[in-house]
Amino acid sequence: MGIRPRFDRVLLREDDENPAGYVCRDGTRIGIVGLSAGAGVSLLAFSMARYIANLKKQTPTVLELSDGDEGICGWNYDAIGADRRFADREFISFYGRMAEGRGVNGVVNMDEGINWALRFPAERALALDMQQMTALIGSAAGDVILCDFSARLGFGLSDYEARLDCLKKLLRDMTLIVVAVDPAPSKLLGGHGRLSVIKELEAASHSVFYVINKFGKGVNKRELYDYLKPRRKAVIGHIDPDELHEAEYNCKNPYGMPAVKRAATAAIEAALSAAGVI
Repeated sequence: MGIRPRFDRVLLREDDENPAGYVCRDGTRIGIVGLSAGAGVSLLAFSMARYIANLKKQTPTVLELSDGDEGICGWNYDAIGADRRFADREFISFYGRMAEGRGVNGVVNMDEGINWALRFPAERALALDMQQMTALIGSAAGDVILCDFSARLGFGLSDYEARLDCLKKLLRDMTLIVVAVDPAPSKLLGGHGRLSVIKELEAASHSVFYVINKFGKGVNKRELYDYLKPRRKAVIGHIDPDELHEAEYNCKNPYGMPAVKRAATAAIEAALSAAGVI
């Protein structure tokens, strides 16, 4: 299976040269963003990648998006056990190449049919600016780019609204925005700023799909859906943490665990269908 580099003309766009909402898309990019920490963004990204790879028709790329501003990035490398997966071959640094101005056209870290575009743990403090981040998204190789927005993007900005605006600029060029939701009221309220950004994009006709994670009997559906007002949604029920721990200890994709597959497959299929991938 070949893997194709991409060039997206949106990288050349100046906001004042195009009408509001203008997006030039070339290929499929799915932006996965959580309303709060721990909503399951990386779980969804890893699982969606494994699902696509299993079909053996397209090459998925998991692209970790973090600017290094808050030093809370780079955990995905450890979560998939990349040091063991790539013990006998080179794991190429996407972030190092971008910081050095070399770009990542055609660069891949292939394992089990997935291209892993992740930060090295030692690169957690390596900062990329908005232009470099946009170029990274636009030039990553793969048929379906799964953009993992689990880290908070700051770009050195102290103002909360300015950081949200940066997130919006990156999300607006996605084929589909998948919103991972922890239904706990405290998590929902804490994610109100991000939800406002999502709703603004949705009102501008951007494609949005909500995945409510950790969905159980204690969730008040009426209050939850009155708050989110999701046009399209799916749910993932309770997943035993033991399954996720076992996957990580054994350097497995969580979607390879039977309990994860049972709980998440319907939501994954619904989201990928909304993106036109399946």
